[in-house]
Amino acid sequence: MKTDGITVAEWLQKGGDYLEGRGVPEARANCEFLLAEVLGVGRAETVLQGDRELSWKQGSHYWEYIKARGKRLPLAYVLGTQPFCGISVKVNPSVLVPRPETEGLVEEVVRVAETDYPISANLHIVDVGTGSGCIAVALASKLPKAMLYATDLSDAALKLAEENASAHGLSHRIRFLREDLFKPHSGGSPWADIVVSNPPYIPSAEVQSLSPEVRQEPAMALDGGKEGLDAIKAIAADAPRILKPKGFLLMEFGMGQGAAVKGSLESLGFEEVRLEKDLQGIERVVVARRA
Repeated sequence: MKTDGITVAEWLQKGGDYLEGRGVPEARANCEFLLAEVLGVGRAETVLQGDRELSWKQGSHYWEYIKARGKRLPLAYVLGTQPFCGISVKVNPSVLVPRPETEGLVEEVVRVAETDYPISANLHIVDVGTGSGCIAVALASKLPKAMLYATDLSDAALKLAEENASAHGLSHRIRFLREDLFKPHSGGSPWADIVVSNPPYIPSAEVQSLSPEVRQEPAMALDGGKEGLDAIKAIAADAPRILKPKGFLLMEFGMGQGAAVKGSLESLGFEEVRLEKDLQGIERVVVARRA
């Protein structure tokens, strides 16, 4: 394919047609993001430069992006980054792509930290299943006195999470641990003020019906067992091993799971259990306090 002497407008049209033919949703917007990345400018500026001609190198780079997206690789994986809570997070196929819903989880943790603890408190917060580290990094940036402990079973995920912490100058306040939930801490006294997690919560039978993009994300970060509640229940049951009395547990969950999640936590003895909604008005986050 000829890749030099073609304008921005022409590339956007070609890319849009290519992606639409492969069933990619929001094809035009995807092209604008990808071309903006190649040009090193914002999306709006890219659109305004319709008559600008791309070099051979720029055109080739852009078309490699388009072909990758045409294979239904998530846009964030193609770009290598995803915005989250006002920061840029590196992502790759070893981690879940951060979602806007999870920003609500971070906001709830910040609200709890600022409302229920003294401003001078040096909080210890555990992020279970950290993935890209987006939650831990966002919390460390928003709560300057907090110390974060981020766990995951994936070495590749932990490596990327450490890179994200370093990129934002927060490595000294986030400790990354390759651990299965809380087992390494089970013999000591509870020490954490807050435990937070965005666990896998998709029912197993629904995983294969997810979009082609989502199915390219790590299965272990999606599949929550038969009812989608396996990891949620496991975290809730294990949390008291490290969570101080009156400490908080916050987790994200799926649409329609709120009542089951609330009931599960209450049956385990958690108090003040409440459900918070996302921006679409869907119950998405559970906040609970250890007795």
